Amino acid sequence: MNAPFALDTRARPLAGIRVLDLTRLLPGNYATQMLADFGADVIKVEPPEGDPARWMPPLSSRNDDQAPISLYFALLNRNKRSLAIDLKAPSGRDALLRLIASADVVLESFRPGVMERLGLGAAMLTSRFPRLIYGAITGYGQDGPASHLPGHDINYLGRAGMLDMNRATMVGPLPPDGSPADTTTLGPPALAPTQIADLAAGALPAVIGVLLALVRRAATGRGDIIDVSMFDGAVALQPIALAAHLAGLFPRPGLASDATPAPLNGGDPAYNVYRTRDGEYLTLGALEPKFWQRVCSILGRPDLIPLHGEAAIERRVALHAELAAIFATRTRAEWLSMLADEDTCVGPVLTFAETLEDPLTLARGLTQPADLGLSEPGLAFAPFPRLASAAPPVDRPPPLLGEHGVAILTEAGLSKPEITDLLRQRVVLQPGADHS
Repeated sequence: MNAPFALDTRARPLAGIRVLDLTRLLPGNYATQMLADFGADVIKVEPPEGDPARWMPPLSSRNDDQAPISLYFALLNRNKRSLAIDLKAPSGRDALLRLIASADVVLESFRPGVMERLGLGAAMLTSRFPRLIYGAITGYGQDGPASHLPGHDINYLGRAGMLDMNRATMVGPLPPDGSPADTTTLGPPALAPTQIADLAAGALPAVIGVLLALVRRAATGRGDIIDVSMFDGAVALQPIALAAHLAGLFPRPGLASDATPAPLNGGDPAYNVYRTRDGEYLTLGALEPKFWQRVCSILGRPDLIPLHGEAAIERRVALHAELAAIFATRTRAEWLSMLADEDTCVGPVLTFAETLEDPLTLARGLTQPADLGLSEPGLAFAPFPRLASAAPPVDRPPPLLGEHGVAILTEAGLSKPEITDLLRQRVVLQPGADHS
């Protein structure tokens, strides 16, 4: 659908908002790039050695004489400026405090207590700067029995119960006389191909929290403190699992694993993945009766219509086997030509490379050529979500470590002698600056 009015590439909803980004690696970088895309002045505050993401493979050569750049870093840090400063040095801390005086948001991703030990904790900063919005992204939150623990996406998803439900269903052979299957068990937990806790439970809630706090500040004049726990977010992403739990649908005694897959996680034949004759796969999402009836009619199997929503696991297993046998008779392309445009909720399982070339991806403009500072042309995801009033431009490629330090500190009110002294002491680093 076309936008109701022309896109304005100059429109920037967050223009005038300054964000100091003290985060590292994926969740914080992703969150602050979203804010930068929509006009916030995001200053990436890095230690002298840089964000570790700068050195994570895969690496690609730059279009200058600088060291190779991480593609991972390049795709998370456009539209930002970089200040490389040693916050363990008192002069570095004092310089940052002067910069915070002009900031709207501070976002960090250290374990609880780190910022306090630096003399930059949330309570102190929000007391000194009442309009400041302070956000922290952590694994397990600012309090509670696990707040001190390190972790990564896999740990949060495992503890949140999500990995346990992400299992393949393994079914014994169906007896020829139509009696129940030998046994149904669940395979080992499978890892997701993207970082669900980092992004959906960490980065996105951080952005939402910042925007909520900005709205509140506009009404009250006061900032806020945002506690983003990726574990909390991963738990909250599972309302369907909670509904199934409350209904007693799982765990279900009697299976070898003492569990049964949730309806939307392999337990419902109408919501499943099926292999085609050419070894490819289709997705079937015929949850509503109207879609199920349409699929069965096109397949020439109206006798399957009454089995929609079957509760008995043995009947579900048998129905899954029936559908698997049917879909194995044609190629993916043949099935899509029959079903994809027929109001059936059928689609392809694409490789990521296929997705990038898919007509839908191209029509929606989900990727765009990008200046990643590389020797070869770059490609990046377009800013999102899509606003009818704005098509944010990409003004800056990912910054060099400390690239904008002098300009940023000058804006904060530091004098030229003060900045020169910070450079000389190597408390602040900037490419090409005289550190002698």
